[in-house]
Amino acid sequence: MLDERATFRRASVAVGATFAAHAFVAGTLGPWIPTIKADNRLDAGGLGIALAGYAIGLVIGTRLANPAIHALGGRTTVRIGVPALAGALALVPIADGLLPLAALLAVLGVTSGTLDVAMNDEAVAVERRFDRRVMSRLHGVWSVSVLVGAAAAAGGIAFGARLEVALPVAAAVAVAASFGPLRWLPRPSPRSADVDATADVGPGRRADRRRVVLVCAIAAGSFLAEGTAIEWSALLLREGLHTARGVAGLAVVAFSAGMAISRFAGDRTAARFGEERLVRIGAGAATVALASALVVGNVAFTIGAFAIVGLGLGPVVPSAFRTGGRIALPTGGSALAIVVTAGYVGSIVGPLLVGVAADAFGLRVAFAVPVAAAAIACLGAGSLRPPR
Repeated sequence: MLDERATFRRASVAVGATFAAHAFVAGTLGPWIPTIKADNRLDAGGLGIALAGYAIGLVIGTRLANPAIHALGGRTTVRIGVPALAGALALVPIADGLLPLAALLAVLGVTSGTLDVAMNDEAVAVERRFDRRVMSRLHGVWSVSVLVGAAAAAGGIAFGARLEVALPVAAAVAVAASFGPLRWLPRPSPRSADVDATADVGPGRRADRRRVVLVCAIAAGSFLAEGTAIEWSALLLREGLHTARGVAGLAVVAFSAGMAISRFAGDRTAARFGEERLVRIGAGAATVALASALVVGNVAFTIGAFAIVGLGLGPVVPSAFRTGGRIALPTGGSALAIVVTAGYVGSIVGPLLVGVAADAFGLRVAFAVPVAAAAIACLGAGSLRPPR
């Protein structure tokens, strides 16, 4: 019979393996996008439509997650979701043209969105059952695993791997690596329900609905700022500050490293200072750092600013997800799926807004969008405080 500490370690490893598999798939896809575009004979507009199918699938998947978890339980949803996600990735190479590709990417998005909610729901369940914080650390595992997946894909491309071989191999790796640990996912405790007695609030009150809206705003703002940093920061340095192409990529590296560091430290920091203070200070620091970089306009300063943005925003989404998982809905279950959906909407809308603003006013002015998003996350931090 395992003691409580060993059971907790196994449960944490199991959920961590799910986060790693989900992130590995996400990281694998990106470097192959140019090949997928060429193989399906798409122009830039066609690729945009195909990727929109993936984004729409993500949002739909987050909305399907609660019914799946309610019907099957989080544990079973995760154990089905990991191989389903890997299988969807493996099928992408069979696409031949815009519509088949958009459909397959939509399926990949649906499975990814559903698994995202389910694995975060399992993280909340582990925290509740063992009364220990793991959410931020698990998101740190996710961040590192995205980099591992992207690096493996980039290496495969460099050595001449073929898409129709590489993606099924990556899918098999994701399933094989997570298969053993997934057996350790914790079974629901006898006292647990959709949201148990340790939940922060009961359903139905006006104040509770307002709190859900604010937590959603935090998730959307953080996802928006994160997406912009990853997708547009190198362009800001390259075109806005006229730096060398090799140097421009350091903004993404600095941001990603800062985010990973703060996520691995986030659980202990939140336990010591509280979710509200951690998010208020972190998102506030990100807001000030990014705004200052736009004003100063120096390459080294901007790279350092993106490192601070990563450090500040790293714990924000885990805190929002943790809080969403503890808010009960009148329909049953928690607000977690709604919060995850809001985050994905932010990640989709944000880069779009930056692109439109950049065309109209220039890239440096367009970065006012993620500055405002980080400020919204900072201002909404009070919603993370447990009600009395």
